Amino acid sequence: MDFREHQDRAKKNSQIIWFLYILLLSTSSFLIGWTFIVGLNLTEFYQPGYEQYSFTEKFIASNARAFNSEQIQILASFSAIAFLVQGLTTVFGFVKKSDGHKVAVAFGGILLNEDTVDSLAQKQALNIVAEQALAASMPTPSLYLIPEQGINAFAAGKSNKSAIVAITQGALDTFNRNELSGVIAHEIGHIANQDIKLNIQISAFVFGFTALFFLARFVFYSAIHNRRMDGRAKLVMFAVAAIIAIIGALTVWMGRILQAAMSRQREYLADASAVQFTRYPEGLVQAFEVLENGGKSSKMENPASKEYAHAMMFGIGGELFATHPPLRDRIARIQNKKTYGN
Repeated sequence: MDFREHQDRAKKNSQIIWFLYILLLSTSSFLIGWTFIVGLNLTEFYQPGYEQYSFTEKFIASNARAFNSEQIQILASFSAIAFLVQGLTTVFGFVKKSDGHKVAVAFGGILLNEDTVDSLAQKQALNIVAEQALAASMPTPSLYLIPEQGINAFAAGKSNKSAIVAITQGALDTFNRNELSGVIAHEIGHIANQDIKLNIQISAFVFGFTALFFLARFVFYSAIHNRRMDGRAKLVMFAVAAIIAIIGALTVWMGRILQAAMSRQREYLADASAVQFTRYPEGLVQAFEVLENGGKSSKMENPASKEYAHAMMFGIGGELFATHPPLRDRIARIQNKKTYGN
């Protein structure tokens, strides 16, 4: 395969998806600001003196006021607050998920080094990690063994210096040296391409969107406990809370679609990098064929595997939320054949 061409294509597609993430964050923030200002205007129109107007008339007037010179700054302020809340939640999510060693330990991972290896297969895996890190011109990451029979692997951490590679016992038992080299080179490719940091950022972005649910809850309970607000005004604020929750649900849903799309592009990029590092594409192809044709499973039992599905070498999920391309497409790309998907 022309790995450089595939790397350039995957990087370009990733840039498009990043733009869509920022657009989604900005759009949701604006919608939250609009919902707040229109909701507040409606509560005012439900005070005494406006009984002769219908809901439609009040709604139109509320929108008109929201975009006039007096309230446009308030609208912008509400939108900025929504953006800030989601941004701070994103930062919290990034910090929470940034330690690769903690991620590996969460999977029950055992750190492998010269003092802890107890088999030839483990020693071989350590040697392969050192070889592929050298080929990628980067520090050798720590290697963890995950006590799972499902065939899988992942890389984690927020920088090349603190990165880790993890492989399951099932992968260690199943793959020969060439196949294991392709798998580990793929994970080294994720580290070299900054995908481990990108994975954390993407997860944090989606986590940040969940802040809208807490915002909806805050509005709901504030309306309940506001004794100066009459019943009709409270109903308006309940509707505002519901709309915010709906915006949050749609934003998280769309964010997960983008997360899956980004993950698929980075998998192609890591495949191309693995070919670059090993200079032996058949090793990775054979590893894929073990799962594609050999009846082997990549399923992991640990509950944390769902949260980190996008970081695994072999993913799970339906077409819309699939974090990984079909194996046949990945094989076809490596072999320079026509592919079936993106």
